[in-house]
Amino acid sequence: MGSIAIIGAGNVGQAITGHMVLQGHDVRLFSRWEKDFQEIIANNGIDLSGDVEGHANKPTLTTDLGDAVVGADVVIVAAPAFAHAYLSERLATLLEPEQLVVFQPSVLGSSVELARHFALAQRTPCLIAETPTSLYTCRLRGPAQVYIGAIKQAVQLATIPHTSSQDALDRLTQYFGDRYTAGSDTLSVGLGNCNAIYHVPPAVLNIKTVEDGDTHPHHTLVTPRVAEVINALDQERLALAKALGVKTPSFWEFLESAYGVTDGSHVERITQGYGRQAFPEPDSLTHRYFTEDIPFGLVIWSSLAKQIGLPLPLTDSFIKLSGIICGTDFEAEGRTADVLGLEGLDATEIKAAFLDGLTPLVTA
Repeated sequence: MGSIAIIGAGNVGQAITGHMVLQGHDVRLFSRWEKDFQEIIANNGIDLSGDVEGHANKPTLTTDLGDAVVGADVVIVAAPAFAHAYLSERLATLLEPEQLVVFQPSVLGSSVELARHFALAQRTPCLIAETPTSLYTCRLRGPAQVYIGAIKQAVQLATIPHTSSQDALDRLTQYFGDRYTAGSDTLSVGLGNCNAIYHVPPAVLNIKTVEDGDTHPHHTLVTPRVAEVINALDQERLALAKALGVKTPSFWEFLESAYGVTDGSHVERITQGYGRQAFPEPDSLTHRYFTEDIPFGLVIWSSLAKQIGLPLPLTDSFIKLSGIICGTDFEAEGRTADVLGLEGLDATEIKAAFLDGLTPLVTA
């Protein structure tokens, strides 16, 4: 059995933790806040239902990041995107070259950000990997009770350096089987995070139901016309990938690989992919569909596109409109080319940074 550290005690963090405990691994669960552990302690573990059933006994719980990750074979970052910058700065001082860290899921640039912090700290990096989406489609449905609607059939994984993906896949097999598959590089995999594509248009275009807290199943907000907006936003993401010299799956190809959905209209495919889980729409303007998918999804796409002279009018419109709705400057708060040390690079140089984690600021 292996030793695995899970960073983040939310939906995904608790799902992975419970599943790994049931498989007999040594599991450490980290959160910055003791309160995140109260329900797990009271329940003496985590109850899982859905694709995984059972009561997982309480793992090692810690608010000390060093205690969580030092000596762990694999470190899974399952924290929200807005925590990645803080965690990367800390992890770069703690992780050793023989360890593997996986952003699961990543948002575009998470691996580059960690590699950059290793370089700034003048330390040899560990093997860094990322996925475009979580392997687990899950939600907390009660205190320390996680419903796993699906463990996806296949999720791409890429590494920095890009030549080491097979090493990461081999090391992850004992934990997750063969559900991870090799992606070409962290640029194409990072751009493959489709959360903003599916989450943002239905939420923004049905904003009254969000403000009213109706909590309709999110997939039911996708009408034929909303689906066309989703598709148009996806086309801009694919255009960015092409301009940066990589290929990434369309949202509809993602539904096929993750959930086996191949037939029907756009609305029908979304219903087939997400109808089983029926997870609710956002119930407030501080929901992660706004606070994560826009500043760490749409904003970094827009920032890189502007740098290489590619217009993304629909993406920019959603950023602007959502900022007004939420009363937030998402561009000021979000991940940008400047934040990643990529400012001033052309498309070829940006791609190179995602292949091996190098930036001019670090290598100068």
